[in-house]
Amino acid sequence: MKSNIDIAELMRRLMQRIVSLDRAEKVCQGVTLSQAYTIEAIRKHDMIPMNELSQELGLAISTLTRVNDVLVRDGIVCRNPCETDRRKVNICLTEKGKELAEKLCDCSTKFWSDIIAAIPKEKHGQIYESLDLLLDVLEGVDQGCCQKDSID
Repeated sequence: MKSNIDIAELMRRLMQRIVSLDRAEKVCQGVTLSQAYTIEAIRKHDMIPMNELSQELGLAISTLTRVNDVLVRDGIVCRNPCETDRRKVNICLTEKGKELAEKLCDCSTKFWSDIIAAIPKEKHGQIYESLDLLLDVLEGVDQGCCQKDSID
């Protein structure tokens, strides 16, 4: 039986390798990983308020603003003031952004299809079950050791 340290090291290596490969796939489209994740998140919505996008990506508004500044400059996203609350800003993809989002999606689909194809078919169920379990656990975890105790 593997120890918790062995499993943690394996998961660390797995995450590092996935991020490295994912970055290589996105960079070939001329965007950073942060920009790609932002574009992919906006793609799921016709238009999304900046604060909701920030929550979905787990990024501070200031960080997301810097990412979006470049995307706006490059004609990939546009900012629109909210019609009901002028303090809010909605983000959407331009036509150029939609084309790029489609390329990123196709690239990601091919990437994962190739990975899955390299795994023996009889192991697919086992992989799915393990990943589903891991995701359930991760979604139930708070911020971890960086979480600050509230002081009343």
